[in-house]
Amino acid sequence: MNENYEVSAVSQLERDGSGAAAALAELSESYRRESERKSGQLIKSYRWMIITLLIVVVLLAAAVAIVAVGWMKEQGTVVTQVEQVEVIKEVEVERYIAIDPSEEYSHELSDDSFLLYDSSYGPIWMPALEAVPRCSYDRSLFEKDSDTGYITYNDDSIKTRRGIDVSIYQGDIDWHRVKESGVDFAIIRLGFRGYVTGTVNEDANFRRNLEGAKEAGIDVGVYFFSQATNAEEALEEAEFCLELLDGTELEYPIFYDWEVVIDKDGDTPRTSDIQPEVLTNNLLVFCERVRLAGYTPGVYANKKTAIWKYDLSRLGDVEFWLAEYSDCPEYYYDFAIWQYSSKGSVPGIEGNVDLNIGFGEPSGSKDE
Repeated sequence: MNENYEVSAVSQLERDGSGAAAALAELSESYRRESERKSGQLIKSYRWMIITLLIVVVLLAAAVAIVAVGWMKEQGTVVTQVEQVEVIKEVEVERYIAIDPSEEYSHELSDDSFLLYDSSYGPIWMPALEAVPRCSYDRSLFEKDSDTGYITYNDDSIKTRRGIDVSIYQGDIDWHRVKESGVDFAIIRLGFRGYVTGTVNEDANFRRNLEGAKEAGIDVGVYFFSQATNAEEALEEAEFCLELLDGTELEYPIFYDWEVVIDKDGDTPRTSDIQPEVLTNNLLVFCERVRLAGYTPGVYANKKTAIWKYDLSRLGDVEFWLAEYSDCPEYYYDFAIWQYSSKGSVPGIEGNVDLNIGFGEPSGSKDE
């Protein structure tokens, strides 16, 4: 009885031991499979991270390449682009700019000098240029009407004409009343370049003023307020004028008007530091383009601008329009038109208007 029990117990123990071993083996297998699954997921996540990183690197490389190519094109290092630009510039120069850079002009000084006044330095003695024509008007023959403010030149040998210059600032003008008051000619602002923005603009009243003055029988010239910083911009301004005129006959020149600008808001005008040589080149490019189109070119300037900012020895036959607000002109060199007041009064115009006197017959806008 006891022996059988012991045998049975041993058998039971063996069975229990093999079951535990099997359970243990199954548990180990389960851990192994779970470990493999987790390892597979981890490897898969690492793989996606690596792929994502590679994609980011490729995109960055492509962006850098695009920026580099754009920069090279902007800098003109792409040979084909440079060649194309050079060809365009050569065509423009041959067609539009009729200036011979080898043309000789004289900077020689004469034995004469003249006095110029400056607000900071007071009287300044300026040596005169030999090749620039002197003013030939007899200053004692200028006479101002105390009632109207009009100035006349009392020399029967020289014909004079009464003129004004206008822009949008004169508002709506009754040109027939202007003509009846004795005005012979008007210089009308055609347009301007912004002295900060640099944009080229048409004077809002230009077309209306041009049509009104011509209909009233008043001889007409035009002017453009320039803020060109180089010859290319000056050429652009001339083309703008010619496009707006579209072949319109003018009795007086197309004037280039550059002035010193003092901005009340403190903005720096784009030509505040322009060099005299650059300014003179700009004027000549503008004038030669105008001349090629058959119009007479001119320049508007006051005494200081003319003497300090332009190389007068290079201007040749460019018509000069002098701005000097006085009862008698003191400008040393010759001029064709004199703007002597900015506070004139003319019937048909509300408010102030610039007054001018022209000497001799109109120069004509078309080459004969």
